[in-house]
Amino acid sequence: MYDEPNIAYSYGNEAELFGAIGILVVAVVIGLLIGIGIAALLAYFVSNWLNEVPEEDRAMTPGQVWLLLIPIFSLYWQFRVYMLDVPQSFKNYFDRRGNQAVGDCGKNMGMWLCICTFGSMIPLLGSLVGIVGLVLLVLWMVKIHELKNKIIADLRQSTGA
Repeated sequence: MYDEPNIAYSYGNEAELFGAIGILVVAVVIGLLIGIGIAALLAYFVSNWLNEVPEEDRAMTPGQVWLLLIPIFSLYWQFRVYMLDVPQSFKNYFDRRGNQAVGDCGKNMGMWLCICTFGSMIPLLGSLVGIVGLVLLVLWMVKIHELKNKIIADLRQSTGA
């Protein structure tokens, strides 16, 4: 009723197989190193920008931003960094100064960035959502950088320098 499957393995191709696996492993390792490097660079920038906020206004210390480099935990911590604590730190500063023109200091943009991070894990739709998330990350970083520059200018103006 059923024919015996004829699976023939030709010996002597092990070198090609191991070579292909080796190339794949090297590519994965290089990709991981590049990803970790980019994540570290982002954490460095955000940490330095948060360092410009006076301590009494910070909702998070600059060192806590580096927790984004912890795998899996970063899926939670990104909400704290991008949506809650970093925008709140800048908001605290500007609220104390009576400046309401800065809006939510990137809180909503950070929320959508975090949502896009999870959405990028959806098969088929993930690539498009990932690109949107990358654009939001760049826009969020530009917003925080501008707020940092406003703080620097404000502090220089108040000290008379």
